[in-house]
Amino acid sequence: MEQLFNRMIQGTISDVMVSGYIDAETLPVFHPMYERIYFIVNKNIFELYIDDGIIRHNQLKNINEWFDLDEDDQFSLMSIYSQLFKTEQEIKVTQIDYKAIPFSTIEINYKDGENERQLFLDPNNFLGFTYYN
Repeated sequence: MEQLFNRMIQGTISDVMVSGYIDAETLPVFHPMYERIYFIVNKNIFELYIDDGIIRHNQLKNINEWFDLDEDDQFSLMSIYSQLFKTEQEIKVTQIDYKAIPFSTIEINYKDGENERQLFLDPNNFLGFTYYN
């Protein structure tokens, strides 16, 4: 996790994505799968996922399908950057706190302009991550 945290603090988070699928049988609807969240930092992709309550990460070259799809569904991605950071300004991560113990929350301290804010990524949900400010 140290590698990811250092890159987030030293670099720029350009996007945060969640994967899911589009149900194409009816009116196309995106269904997010919050078990994995993808941070795009300086053109590098970092996947965050939950393993026995502990948040882990992988560095990826591409975001690929990781779950089984029905034949009428399509794998897709959605940006959740504006939901997480709630700003149009560039953010600067100042500090990240995380203890690798089961069900521990990641606390991300950041600035958007002059405003200091916090984002929490919580692995305590049965369906994956929840997040709040």
